[in-house]
Amino acid sequence: MTHYVSLPHNKKLNLLREHSFGCDWPNLEQTNWCLHCGQKFDGLSVRVWQAGDGSLWLECGTLDCDGSPLDWAPFPWWDPKHPETKAQKKKPKSKGRRRRGVDPGDVPF
Repeated sequence: MTHYVSLPHNKKLNLLREHSFGCDWPNLEQTNWCLHCGQKFDGLSVRVWQAGDGSLWLECGTLDCDGSPLDWAPFPWWDPKHPETKAQKKKPKSKGRRRRGVDPGDVPF
C-alpha cells in the first residue's frame, strides 16, 4: 500500500529540484510534461510517497499516473506535431556562455 505524505512547499520544491533530470523547477507553479501519461502537470500536483525505509518518492501530478522524474520533460518532445514541441524547435539555440580563463576542451569530472 502506498503511503502518500504532505510536505511543506519548500521541502517539496527542494525534492523536485534534487530529483528532476531535465526539468527546471523555479517554483511549484512550474509546469512540465510526463512521457508516461502525455499530460502537463505542475509541481503543486506532484504526489510524494514514503517507502517503508523512510525514503521519499515523487509521482506525476496527473490522476492515476505513476510517472516519475525520469519520465518528465519541459515540453512533449515525443510528439513532433504538438504545438509546444514545434514552438520549442523554432527557438534559437543558445550558444552558452564561455567563461574566461577556462579551456573549452577541459571536461570536469
